[in-house]
This record gives sequence, C-alpha cells and structure tokens, in this order.
Amino acid sequence: MRETIQIIDAQTGAPVDAEIFDEVALAHFIETQAEWRPVILAAARALSQQPNQGLLIPRHFHWDWTRKEAELKLLAVKFYGLACEGKLQGIMKVETVAHSCRLPEQQGKPLVYIDYVESAPWNIKKLMVALGQPQRFRAVGTRLFEAAVLQSQEEGFRGRLGLHSLPGSEGFYINECGMTPVGRDPHKENLLWCEFTPEQAERYLVGE
Repeated sequence: MRETIQIIDAQTGAPVDAEIFDEVALAHFIETQAEWRPVILAAARALSQQPNQGLLIPRHFHWDWTRKEAELKLLAVKFYGLACEGKLQGIMKVETVAHSCRLPEQQGKPLVYIDYVESAPWNIKKLMVALGQPQRFRAVGTRLFEAAVLQSQEEGFRGRLGLHSLPGSEGFYINECGMTPVGRDPHKENLLWCEFTPEQAERYLVGE
C-alpha cells in the first residue's frame, strides 16, 4: 500500500504532499537510528541542562527500531512509514492479535493495537525549541493514527483501536483524536490505556 496524503509545513501552515506506505523495510529502521536518534539525544541533552525541563525529555529517546527487524515477517504485525521530501518523517507499528477491548461496552472484542509510533525529531516542536531550530512538519502522527483506524475497519474490527499512551502524548490521543482513557496499566509501566469505539472512529474519520 502506498498512498499520497498531506501533512502541514510547520513554518508556513501550508499543506504538503507526503506518502504513507506499509512496505517498511530494515533500511527504514536503520534510517531512524542514523538520522533521528542523534537529533533526539542532542535535544534530550539540551533539555536536561535547562532548569525544570527534565520532565520534557522524551520517553522514547532510547527506542531502537532495528530491534524489530524480525517482526517485519509476522502476519499479525504491520509497520507503516510516512515519507516527505525524500526523508522518513514517521513510523508506526500495529498489531492485530494478543490485545482486546477493555471498555465495558466492547469488552473482549478484537482491536488494532498501536504498539509504537514515532515522528521524526525535527517534527516535534519541544525538541526543536531545545535545539534552537524550527519545527519542520505537523500532522505526521495524525496521518499515521488515521492509517491505524482505517486498518481496523478493513480488518473487520469496525475502527476499534487501543494503545498505551506515553505521558507526553495523552493530550493528543484524548483531546485531539477523541479516544477514551480507560485507566492506567500496572503491567505496562503504569501507562494510560486509551481506546476507540466504532462510533468514535467514524466521527474521527469524517472530521467531527
């Protein structure tokens, strides 16, 4: 699957054509390590040296996508990439087994689980502010999230979606995406479990 979508130029506010795809390969994982990780570490270092900024250090600064190479062959796992201007701008891993709904009204039903999602560091405003550089693109995470919702519908799960949110992303998933916070998971670093119902997914996709 390859599809042209649009993200936003953070400096001009203008839409920019990008490509979302699910033919993710090891080369994309290597790109995140070679190009993303040095920028994230530099921003984390800068934040750690600023008073009261330690809590802003991204929880994902240590992620290594290359460790997921073996999962590229698993049928129950899919990776999405988003590219623009010849560079990988975002990447996401979703699973279709081993997770189920927790909301009372859809308890136990299958869903698409977003396991990992990451935007390139130059698209994260707080990191670029720490480095004194401009943010490049917005809406990368939004486009990847939409891809997961659409996959849920295609899988017959009617848009049901679940994830454990990192602390810095809770506002995005609850306020911007409209997910329901269900509760903190003591088995998953006390991260907040958020979930989508079919009705929420439908409203999200039509932009209500």
